[in-house]
Amino acid sequence: MTFDELRTLKPEDFFRWPLQARLIISGIFVTILGLLFYFFFLQPLNEQLNALREEEQTLKTQLRNKQRLAANLPQYQAQLGEIQRRFDLMVRQLPSRAEIPSLLDDVTVAGRSRGLDFQLFQPLPEQIRDYDAEVPVKITVQGAYDAMGNFAAAVAALPRIVTLHDINLLRAEGQPAAGASAKPASKAPLRLEARLQTYRYLDEAELNAKAKAEEVKK
Repeated sequence: MTFDELRTLKPEDFFRWPLQARLIISGIFVTILGLLFYFFFLQPLNEQLNALREEEQTLKTQLRNKQRLAANLPQYQAQLGEIQRRFDLMVRQLPSRAEIPSLLDDVTVAGRSRGLDFQLFQPLPEQIRDYDAEVPVKITVQGAYDAMGNFAAAVAALPRIVTLHDINLLRAEGQPAAGASAKPASKAPLRLEARLQTYRYLDEAELNAKAKAEEVKK
């Protein structure tokens, strides 16, 4: 059937059209309906189904991760307990603000009892950190080489954390000591300049004040 023949057909006489013409028009109509049904009904449902499948995979992955965490929970709790125990132990090694003078007295006693003469004992400004404060002290002591070694060992053995930094060893007259390879006589007078450093924990009031100051900065 030609196109010209189709043009002569009238829509109101559809049921009297030739069978071939009715089949062609019916096929076109059904195709249009099928395309409309797909684009406006099936395609949105298909996209929704794919989204639900992706969400299902995400939920399954999260479930597996949570199951793995739940299986390892006792181990994590044990590790957390060990970390807390070590933290408490370290905190107990840090003096409070009130204990700092006593600790510094212990340092001077450790030096003087070993024959050292403190020529300078100058506390420096504290350096506030996250949970503690550095307490530096500039010291100058004079005495025998062996006494200084014993003093350093005594400081390291204190129950609180005390360390020596920026050590400078001089002859008592003010001249640099002999080279690193040389061993001065055990009784030769020497002068030791160093920065002694200890730490103290911040009390609750200091932590609150620090938190407020940081909040103001924001």
